[in-house]
Amino acid sequence: MGRLRAAAWACVGFLGAAPLAACDNRAAALSPPAAPREEASAPCSGPRGEAPPAPPAVGGTMTLPALIEHVRPVVVTVATLRATSLPDGRATPTYPFGGGAPRVERAIGSGFVIAAEGLVLTSDHVIGDAFGIEVQLSDERAFEAAVVGRDPMLDVALLKLRGAGSLPIASLGSSAPIRPGDDVIVIGNPFGLGPTATRGIISATSRPMGAGSLDGFLQTDAAINPGNSGGPLFNAAGQVIGIATAIHADGRGISFALPIDEVLEILPELRETGRVDRGRIGISFQEVTSQLARVLRLPGRMGALITEVEPESPGSRLGLRPGDVITSVEGRRVGHARELARALRRSKPGVEVKLTYRRDGADRRATVKLERSARYDPWPSQRAPDDRAHSDAEEPPYGVLASDALEGARIESITPQSPAAGHLDIGDVVLDLNGAPVRGGADLTARLRAAGRQDLLLRVRRNGATRYLAVPAR
Repeated sequence: MGRLRAAAWACVGFLGAAPLAACDNRAAALSPPAAPREEASAPCSGPRGEAPPAPPAVGGTMTLPALIEHVRPVVVTVATLRATSLPDGRATPTYPFGGGAPRVERAIGSGFVIAAEGLVLTSDHVIGDAFGIEVQLSDERAFEAAVVGRDPMLDVALLKLRGAGSLPIASLGSSAPIRPGDDVIVIGNPFGLGPTATRGIISATSRPMGAGSLDGFLQTDAAINPGNSGGPLFNAAGQVIGIATAIHADGRGISFALPIDEVLEILPELRETGRVDRGRIGISFQEVTSQLARVLRLPGRMGALITEVEPESPGSRLGLRPGDVITSVEGRRVGHARELARALRRSKPGVEVKLTYRRDGADRRATVKLERSARYDPWPSQRAPDDRAHSDAEEPPYGVLASDALEGARIESITPQSPAAGHLDIGDVVLDLNGAPVRGGADLTARLRAAGRQDLLLRVRRNGATRYLAVPAR
């Protein structure tokens, strides 16, 4: 997520709960489930199930205290137990502590009830690698929970509470009509303090969080803190329109929620099979900026720029390369990278998809058969084995000093006010320059010097993700 972090992950470190012995009563109560999945005991009453009776209203409008009181019973706290790392690194689901002294950590997240028989939605990262899950209701009743299904790509998990029944359920609305300025309320368990409500507005919609990932996150200034992850984002009518997902790394009033419409699309498959099957091409891609469009000689901002092609993937076998720009899918124009991401999320394995892509100023057409998508994981980080910085007596070209990396050249310093300032970051690994691979720090320096004063197209790896950057000459 770049400068974003998942909210509940932060709570693990914040709570800093003392390790619990295996014989501790709470640890025993959260023993591993008997089965990895448990089917729901009854069909869901529908994704937009009936909510509790309407609360009192004043002048035809629900008061804020009445609204909070109305929706609070559907919000739950999700507590998990995870095995701590051991010196020998051994840990299994059946013997989660490995060798040595048994130790566990407790983490807190949030969720909400969507079916009276005890189905709960939360974030997948709240569950993580937990070996025990307990869900506490607003009336302080607690239930052991089993995982029904997980979707790491959307960061959604579906739980079933053992022994629960006749629970109040959330009214699921729609995120489609949401506009900046709409009032919203977040209810969850921040910092493990207990049920807490915060109020704000929708600050923006359609916020992307990583190339190729979901493009339409809801941004809000309603406080979302560690422990809120997986909890509901309500509109002024008390309907769930999103799931609290992430907070900005600097924590300055910028938080993000997964739109509920995205969840409703995959919920039936998640309940039925425990996972969501998606088709994959095996590529990573990014938005085309105005600067990139100029360097790539495109007529304007358009398409999805390929940054990585996985080996032995459908895209690799098709011959796709970094630098290609996908401009249409099944005859539909791809105006933005998010449109390609949306099309792929909704495609199934085995489907043949017609693509149009541009390479070297010419359009090409091809048909690719999608494969089953594995669990979504980011590209591994690039390690730099050599910390020796290249030095020059004269001003470095484009203000950049670089050293050798395992692949390409690592940026060691950037001169302020230079052409590269504001585009490259220290630590970036430059993989390609103007379409040709970079063979180390000295190679990058020589080619930057030879480039003189012209716009550059760089393919770089930053924080484990690969993307293209345009560096204009000054």
